[in-house]
Amino acid sequence: MSTPTLIGVAALRGRYTARRLQFGEAPETLVPLLRRIWTDTFGRDTDAMGVALLAHDWWALAVNPKRRRWDRLPPVPGLGYPTGYGVVRQGSLREDLDGVVEWMYLLHLDQRRLVVYEATVHGRWLRHSAHHLDPVEELFVTEPAGDGGGQGMTVCTVCGAVDEIDHVEVPSMAGYGYDTVTSCTRCGSSIATDPMFGDHLVRKPWPPQPPTGGTTDGTP
Repeated sequence: MSTPTLIGVAALRGRYTARRLQFGEAPETLVPLLRRIWTDTFGRDTDAMGVALLAHDWWALAVNPKRRRWDRLPPVPGLGYPTGYGVVRQGSLREDLDGVVEWMYLLHLDQRRLVVYEATVHGRWLRHSAHHLDPVEELFVTEPAGDGGGQGMTVCTVCGAVDEIDHVEVPSMAGYGYDTVTSCTRCGSSIATDPMFGDHLVRKPWPPQPPTGGTTDGTP
């Protein structure tokens, strides 16, 4: 099923440059694919990946695209199927939407980060999630529920806490977007984001380190 999507590169002050991806996917499918393309096709060169994505509109992305008899253009190795038409789209996260697209994926080149936005019923972009292209840098990950159904579990990669997450979101002092803080209530590790400076991640020591300069019973 067609899921019209925009994919491109973030710019300053909430601006972006993007191309249309006709057969996009939800983040649980497209984020792992984009990570693999970043690693296997571009050798972790985020700038090169951004240039390649903006070279065409796309039918679909794929690591190993095969030539099909109905394709107007040959597939781009390691990237996907270009449409052969379309134009570069430049816009703003504050723009009004026309209801045609469902998702937008933006690369933050200097941070090696991917931010996902969803189109809302109010015709505006809403930040859905942020992902490091290198998954080792993720603080919180989503895993399948233990009973095999329902919502996934949010797991802290520092201490292993499950669904012990506190999230605060307020309008940003930058004048657009939101400032957020997501923290683990067990170990205190956190990730703060804002639309101007991106992510600030703090991993607290785990297990907690004993205090120094005293005895184990707390006496000096």
